[in-house]
Amino acid sequence: MMEAKRPQSNVSPLKPPGTPDAVAAERRESPRHVSRQIKLTFMGAEHLALNWSESGVLLEDRHPETPVGSKVEGVITVAGYEGRFRFSAEIVRRDRRTQEMALRFVNPSRALLDAIRRLSE
Repeated sequence: MMEAKRPQSNVSPLKPPGTPDAVAAERRESPRHVSRQIKLTFMGAEHLALNWSESGVLLEDRHPETPVGSKVEGVITVAGYEGRFRFSAEIVRRDRRTQEMALRFVNPSRALLDAIRRLSE
């Protein structure tokens, strides 16, 4: 099984769903899911998703020199599915303290979205 490592010191406690703080803090169109099931390959390296949604993924930042706003292209492997999915994404956020970066998918294929949706069921 693929496994992403994230030190516990970098994990913020989640607010219970429905609390005012939780609603205000979570502004995503698609809910996040913890992942050990999605692997992305781009810029010559493999990356395991720390968490993901239908909109994008959070990864360990292995490319700190690449500016926010840069476009990346590569392939995604989803556990439980044969083959790989091509993807394009934009680096939308970087956290230097936690050494993580967030990617937002750009025009993801229907096949990729279907595979990701099935992981969340």
